[in-house]
Amino acid sequence: MLKKGKILLSVILTLVMALGIASTTPVQAADVTGSFIYGNTTDNRCFYERAVVLPNGDILCTFMRSFPPANWSTNAKSFYFYKSSDGGKTWSFVSELNSSTNGGFPVEKQGMPGLFVLPQQLGQFPAGTILFATTDWSTGPYCIHIWRSTNNGATWQYHSSLAARGTNDGITKGNNVWEPEFAVSSDGRLVCYYSDERQIGYDQCIVREISDDGGLTWGNFAIIVGKNDAPTGVSGWRPGMPRVLRLKNGNYFMAFENINCDPSYPQGVISFKISTDGINWGNATSMGTVVKTSDNQYAVQCPEIALVDDGSTYGRLFVRGMNDTCITNKCLTSTDNGATWTTIDAPLTVFRRESVGSSWSGTFLAKGNTLIEINNFFNGSFNEVRCGTGIVDSHGIIISGAQYKLTNQNSGLCLDDLGGSTTAGTQIGQWHDNGLDTQRWKADYMGNGYYKLTCMFSNLLLDNYNGLSTPGNKIIQWHDNGMDPQRWTITHTGNGYYKLVNKASGLVLDVSGGSTAPAAYVVQNIDNGSASQRWKVEQDNIVRLESKNITNTFVRHSNYRVQISHRDDFRTTPFQDSEWKIVPGLADSSCVSFESVNRPGYFLRHRDGQVWIDPKSDTALFKADATWRIKPGLADSSMYSFEAYNFPGQYMRHRDGLMWMTTISTDLDKNDATFKILK
Repeated sequence: MLKKGKILLSVILTLVMALGIASTTPVQAADVTGSFIYGNTTDNRCFYERAVVLPNGDILCTFMRSFPPANWSTNAKSFYFYKSSDGGKTWSFVSELNSSTNGGFPVEKQGMPGLFVLPQQLGQFPAGTILFATTDWSTGPYCIHIWRSTNNGATWQYHSSLAARGTNDGITKGNNVWEPEFAVSSDGRLVCYYSDERQIGYDQCIVREISDDGGLTWGNFAIIVGKNDAPTGVSGWRPGMPRVLRLKNGNYFMAFENINCDPSYPQGVISFKISTDGINWGNATSMGTVVKTSDNQYAVQCPEIALVDDGSTYGRLFVRGMNDTCITNKCLTSTDNGATWTTIDAPLTVFRRESVGSSWSGTFLAKGNTLIEINNFFNGSFNEVRCGTGIVDSHGIIISGAQYKLTNQNSGLCLDDLGGSTTAGTQIGQWHDNGLDTQRWKADYMGNGYYKLTCMFSNLLLDNYNGLSTPGNKIIQWHDNGMDPQRWTITHTGNGYYKLVNKASGLVLDVSGGSTAPAAYVVQNIDNGSASQRWKVEQDNIVRLESKNITNTFVRHSNYRVQISHRDDFRTTPFQDSEWKIVPGLADSSCVSFESVNRPGYFLRHRDGQVWIDPKSDTALFKADATWRIKPGLADSSMYSFEAYNFPGQYMRHRDGLMWMTTISTDLDKNDATFKILK
């Protein structure tokens, strides 16, 4: 669900005070990996996914099958196309395009593709015609080649080429272009946008060409983003990777990355520009508006964008980059055409590692009220191309495959497999929030608005007992049988709360008698709009800790030692090293402990004055060492400090790049011991 980046201290303290009952291991943070499309040890570095929704509702995707960090022009492979006819759940091979045999362009030198479906007839080509484009790194006369398909990607025919290669003739440099992207202008012409290294005085700029005949011929070249420093040398600014969509008001939205632009922003920060016609984008030397939240969380590099029409005035924009500063299961969203941004759950949990191409340039798609993401996930051996989905509503998004906690509005208690039973038929109830698997429900979208909800402790499904339509009928957990009593709609009713309606009965999930007592059972009842029939739906509480006094540095583990690292370090090291799950304090549930996201079962603890992550132990010493009191920030009360539970007066702090537990006396000590908590 939609969450603010900074957690208010009162909210955290209220949360941890409630987490008082823990008899089994707390639930681990779970990655949302979606459905598998492609990947293996032969094609082990797939990346740069592109996808479109076809007129028949199918999803078509393609990707590069090799990642060449040392040489971008010698080891590319042919392109595979896969499709899904069930909203991204399952995928099948459609076709292969080998540019050497289809067009005569060397296959090993084709990459950075673009994919587009004509939304209307352009020239002789009807709506639904698919255009596929590659960047060519050979020495041929053109840098971009286009193929077309008129049968949903089953076969491909060479279409045209554009972007004449640079010649070092004093007019252009002998360099290349990158990253083609298409749109149809407001006057019905096809526009191709791409990143251009050919122009003298520019390191790189974003340009466009226009076709009046559906992409057979091209012209009207113009630079739309870039800075020319030809009189004094080459500008170091590298705007690139344009992605373009049309807003509900008819304007065009272009997001792009900015390398070497403004050192006050993360390297490669994503910004956007607006055009009324898709052709003219204002002052080319302006970097546009940066995509960032009010608490300075940024979208960074390789943008993927989508607009989902949620019924609101503007719809909901989604932007994600390869190196965003937010948590790896989040992206950025705007409901006012980019005027303001917040973080929101993303369809996939990404594994950010630039050195292997992991999460490098995926794709967002809008399909009705569904946000689809196709991206790659490094599994430790190879990159898996995967698809995730989320259903967008007026409040936020529910991610298929994510784990949720359901909290009743009336009682403030959580939907729970009472007693931690694994027995089919056990009646479901409500209990205090304890952070356990008994209160974590995996929501899998089954289509047509329905979900199945699986308890993560028992692996059984939330079920309307015997499929009865009787008000007051009990709700149990049962083996997955694919039947309607195990299908639920999850509908936003306002103020962040949802009602769950059973498919078999049409009745809503309710607490029996509207009880506020722990262990009260849940039932189904006629929808009367009461608070006992409304539920808050939230994912796990994953955070990052940012240093107050060293800008853009975060608490992370490396070889089990806890330290602080600058945000740019996460281009080559796992971003999830800096993600922590807040759980009830192992020694005192009124405090907190921090569990590593990518090393489940390892907790942040002090040892001999140093801070490490160690595997959980049941000893009293370990539990005490891994428990921290949350205090108002010693240097800034709007932030937070963490006092050792068993050493009052000593605090977690950084010094010389490492994390320690020490007493605090000087102003420097206080600053070193003060952190922002970001979600």
